Amino acid sequence: MHPTIADVLARPEVRAGSPVVRAGRAALGTAVRWVHVSEVADPAGTLPAGVLVLSVGVPVADPTTVPARYVDALRAAGAVGLVVEIGQQLPSLPAGLVQAARAAGFPLVELRRTVRFAEIVAGVLEQVVDERGDDEGGGDRAEAAFRALALHRVAPGRVVDELARRIDAPVVCEDLAHRVLLTAGTPDLRDWVARSRLAGPAGPEGWAVAPVGRPDARWGRLAVPSRPAPGTVDRVGALLAAAADAVSLLDPDPQALLRSARDALLADLAAAVPAEAARLAVRARAAGLDTTGPLSVVALRPTGDHDPGQAVEAAVAAVAPGATTVTAGPGELVVLVPGDGTALSAALLPALPAGLAAATAGPGPFTELPELLRRAREDASAHTATGGRGPVRVPALRGMVHRLGDDPRLLGFAAEVLGPLAALPAPARTDARDTLWALVEAGGVVTDVARRLGLGRPAAYARLRRLSALLGLDLTDPEARTALHLALLVDARVTR
Repeated sequence: MHPTIADVLARPEVRAGSPVVRAGRAALGTAVRWVHVSEVADPAGTLPAGVLVLSVGVPVADPTTVPARYVDALRAAGAVGLVVEIGQQLPSLPAGLVQAARAAGFPLVELRRTVRFAEIVAGVLEQVVDERGDDEGGGDRAEAAFRALALHRVAPGRVVDELARRIDAPVVCEDLAHRVLLTAGTPDLRDWVARSRLAGPAGPEGWAVAPVGRPDARWGRLAVPSRPAPGTVDRVGALLAAAADAVSLLDPDPQALLRSARDALLADLAAAVPAEAARLAVRARAAGLDTTGPLSVVALRPTGDHDPGQAVEAAVAAVAPGATTVTAGPGELVVLVPGDGTALSAALLPALPAGLAAATAGPGPFTELPELLRRAREDASAHTATGGRGPVRVPALRGMVHRLGDDPRLLGFAAEVLGPLAALPAPARTDARDTLWALVEAGGVVTDVARRLGLGRPAAYARLRRLSALLGLDLTDPEARTALHLALLVDARVTR
């Protein structure tokens, strides 16, 4: 059965608009065969039968519109109901419209919050076309549904999701370099580039593929990375072609899609646990990132209100074309650099626009990227709190620890510096390590140490005096703090 008006009002994208039925409640069981946005007072010849009309109230706000005539015109044109969004265009529904709709028993609904009509249209059309089935004429109907998605300017990811749902199989949208831009249905992305280069109906895995982009400017393709079930090849091919046409009509920027895919990957990396590293590495390779060698992280945060994104990307492209810039938050950028980022930072930082706080971490293998991201972003955030004053912190010690690995001399040095901590009870040992980390990360500024530990300055000073006596180190001496920092890095690597 087709969805009813009541079914449409129950959809989450409609509920987000706080719908209120103002007239025609008895007719809410009427079937909805289509949904359309219309802002004309006389829609004769422009609407299919059984359509639910969406409007921001342009005809109603026109003082020349006669409410009763408008309702009659909608009914004559095939509309089964009217949904009007209350907002800037129309502060409230005119009493005359409500009265006319009640007199005609015509469903009239007001949305008291702003919503995206495109999401409502796309969601309802999914139900409508499903009810029509994929039997005779089904291909034409599916094509119409995908064109409707494009007409209402939904996000390309919505089209990919809809295709995956209809064929009950994973779908991938990739660019011409076989970098994955969008996915739906949890596809297998292992060795994606190599497999995709051989892909096609005649390839070893029997993929169905369709190009996307204007005929004279193809920029990628949609792929169904699995062999269609027997008897479904034609149906999958028709739906794939219709979806590819819809994505092409939307004309997205493939670079923006790639950037969004990498931004989403970074967000997942920042929240990842070690067990997720292998899965995220597969996604990273599919998005065109090199995960085989060490990586360094450069975190950048604006110290003012401006967005330096384009200037940063231009500087990175000029100094380190092999690096990748991704967005980590509002105004916050992260540069992933193959290899040791220390040399890059020395060349990159002078080229960056003013008003940026920066910090680096690494190098380290891909499995350590979540920790490197956390450290670099925390350092950049702390630097932002000072207004960007002072030198940028470039923790090259971390890179040295990574390169030297399990060198016994390095391990012996760390054991000698931190050995006295072993005599402390476990809780006291943890507090001592936290305090020492706060000291080296604060650059020896006790006020900052106290802030990081949530202590008052007298308590922080007392802790540091006890630790200085326990370790036999003058913690006010920069050289002693450097030795302590190195020992803590080695200890963290060993105990991780």
